[in-house]
Amino acid sequence: MRMKYITCVLLLLCAITALAGGKVSLTSIRGHIVAIRPAERLGQVVSGVVNRETFLMRVEGQPKEIIKVLYEHNGYSEISGDVTEKNLSLTLELHRDHSCDGNYEQFVSEAPVITSEDKTVSIPPVTMLGDFKGLPSAFKLKCYRLGRGNIRIARLNP
Repeated sequence: MRMKYITCVLLLLCAITALAGGKVSLTSIRGHIVAIRPAERLGQVVSGVVNRETFLMRVEGQPKEIIKVLYEHNGYSEISGDVTEKNLSLTLELHRDHSCDGNYEQFVSEAPVITSEDKTVSIPPVTMLGDFKGLPSAFKLKCYRLGRGNIRIARLNP
């Protein structure tokens, strides 16, 4: 009887720990993408490999607040070319991750670069969108993580 009691208590504790550990506090942020790393988008694969895109987003209502978003997903991105080409507004459900905070210089310098075999053509590490001209090198970027399915894209009026 005592062993059954101990087993039940241990199972209950494991279940509570699993539920508590699985909870991630999400923050809803609305804004526009202002800079992307094109090589990350081009290198995506459909297989079970986790694809990663890192981009900068201007927070709506706070024009001076630019955040870094680390988007990890399987398969192709949910963020289509239309989002960047038409400057569509996004609402993202993100969680804050202090471990990937950095400055603007790191965002640019850590971007992958794709160069042609003859080294004559290369894709720039970062593409600026709209009127975004970049940031000072030391500008601190708060980092947020984005998971698949946590994206809402504003639709254009027909």
